[in-house]
Amino acid sequence: MNRVLITGATGFVGSRIAAAFAATDCELRCTVRASSDTRWVEDGRAELVQADVTDPGALEPALEGVDLVVHGAGVTAAPSEDVFYEVNTEGTLNLAKASAEAGVERFVFISSLAARGPDREGAEPGAETPDAPESVYGMSKLAAEERLRGFTDQLDVTILRPGGVYGPRDEDLLPLFQMAERGFLLLPGSETLLQPVYVGDVARVTVLAGERGGGFGPFPVVEENRYDWDGVAGALEEAAGRSLRVFRLSPRVYTATASVAEWSARLLGRAPAFDRRRARDLAYHRWTADPGPTEDALGWRPQVSLPEGAARTMRWYREHGWL
Repeated sequence: MNRVLITGATGFVGSRIAAAFAATDCELRCTVRASSDTRWVEDGRAELVQADVTDPGALEPALEGVDLVVHGAGVTAAPSEDVFYEVNTEGTLNLAKASAEAGVERFVFISSLAARGPDREGAEPGAETPDAPESVYGMSKLAAEERLRGFTDQLDVTILRPGGVYGPRDEDLLPLFQMAERGFLLLPGSETLLQPVYVGDVARVTVLAGERGGGFGPFPVVEENRYDWDGVAGALEEAAGRSLRVFRLSPRVYTATASVAEWSARLLGRAPAFDRRRARDLAYHRWTADPGPTEDALGWRPQVSLPEGAARTMRWYREHGWL
């Protein structure tokens, strides 16, 4: 692992992955786009190169001399469904092709538990079930995984599937912490289970996958504990240091609220910060997985529980003026 290329390093998860690799003895290179916000990777620990996975011609210079590729670039929200496939699926294919041609040895793909889809109805929590994504985002990630299967004779590919990732710098869940700071929470009224994962734990497992490999996977990356919405509210209360008024919205109302936010963003030509896909995932579906295979293959166990992670996140938001 002499020279590492990370895509998506300017994002929430990617920047933490980049910092984790920067703490090793590797030479680090990160791709950025012309429009990228590079504030989290401007500390001089990484060489920044301009490249976009949707432009195959720009990838060859970025891959020169690279031993390991960590592919974290992607979109979780988009103004149209086509963009999910253009970036998440075809972008991954472009990068895999260019990596194989450049002689890269190992390729770690940051996929998502959404590629598997939510728990099957009637299945035991954490049970292994066939992949059945229900969102376009999840479908585009699963399609990317399937593309990578065609490169296993050329690249040592490992696929990681994080669950819901949270932590400092996260803008997607910031509104939840803003509500808690103001003394209330709006949460789905459904009875679901979640296994979120702290961003630092995602960074650690990515470094291990880069150092060791572990087989193709895909490997779930989730906290061992499972939480219902009362557990989530309790963790946020503890993080906020105060009692919170919790309002539980019916799944229909919760999803309708997201629809308004989504269509408002689309009218402005923007990717929505909160959309129907996220609302359905939270209000209707159960998201659990067994991290045991990940520990067996990569020697990784999550270290940060939701109460501790929420406290760290709340503290960071306060210290950096995000609340």
